[in-house]
Amino acid sequence: MTIPIRILIITGFCAASLGAAGLGKHAGEGSLSSGTALAILGCGVLALIMGGILLKLAKKTPGETEAEDAGSKSAFTALLEEILREIHGLDDSRNDLSAEELTERIDTLLKEQYFDLTTRHEELAALLGFSKYAGIWDGVASAERLISRAWSMATDGHLDEAIEELPRARAQIDRACAAIAGLGTAADHPGETGKKEPGAER
Repeated sequence: MTIPIRILIITGFCAASLGAAGLGKHAGEGSLSSGTALAILGCGVLALIMGGILLKLAKKTPGETEAEDAGSKSAFTALLEEILREIHGLDDSRNDLSAEELTERIDTLLKEQYFDLTTRHEELAALLGFSKYAGIWDGVASAERLISRAWSMATDGHLDEAIEELPRARAQIDRACAAIAGLGTAADHPGETGKKEPGAER
């Protein structure tokens, strides 16, 4: 029962991503029109919402639902905190990093913790609902994009520009962790999400 629902959620996520990518682009040969992109985005969001509702309804008992939800939220929180700690570590040591060390650590982060998290994004969407999921995932995706940019810059020999992306990535992952903590999912792990951003103290 849950397999078709998960397929619906994955399809919805892909459609929403495709529609969002099509918005704001200039119309041209091989590109989507704004109307088509908006329709695809709407269908994707609707599929995500329907999939999340159906997945919750498919669970058997209230007790099982609460236990599974709590376990999933704890797992997502733990993954986010691993990513947060690594990005904080990169930012704290950015002035001492060589280009090789920076790219190696970012590569490991993307292939391990980020990979583990992104392969379960549809589960998180179903668990929290699209609105709450989007509030968390925006920070996660923004941080990933920034550290990927830092990796590219460092690989191309622009280390100074690369390390400038690290505080920005830190702010974004802090925002994602704060969002999930605000849902009560990080109540048992207040230390990491309570860290202040650089320059916050006067």
